[in-house]
Amino acid sequence: MIKDVGAATNALHGGRLAPFIDDPWQVRIGRIANWAGVIRLAARAGAWELQPVVGQRPPRPAGMAELLSGIYAVGEQGERWMQQFLKGDGPPAEDAIAKAEAFLTGPGSVEDLEQFFDD
Repeated sequence: MIKDVGAATNALHGGRLAPFIDDPWQVRIGRIANWAGVIRLAARAGAWELQPVVGQRPPRPAGMAELLSGIYAVGEQGERWMQQFLKGDGPPAEDAIAKAEAFLTGPGSVEDLEQFFDD
């Protein structure tokens, strides 16, 4: 599952570090929004239930459902931004996009997560 998530969310940024200010808004927002669909599929495949994370503390030790839920929250926000952008409401604040890009692209990689989870 981890390898599939990595393949499906490859940002194709050419090794550049976030924020990707040289890319068009729809590309930047689309990269973030893509994570939501991929995480929904991963959760279904592993029979993990996505939970709201805002204002919540994950149990210790956290499991894959908690990890996926945290990542999903960022992707889901990307979906909202894309809907607003496509309606003509303009892009979200630059710092919000930059924070989401940084969260989703580093440091480390999706493959690094394998070592932390048993489920």
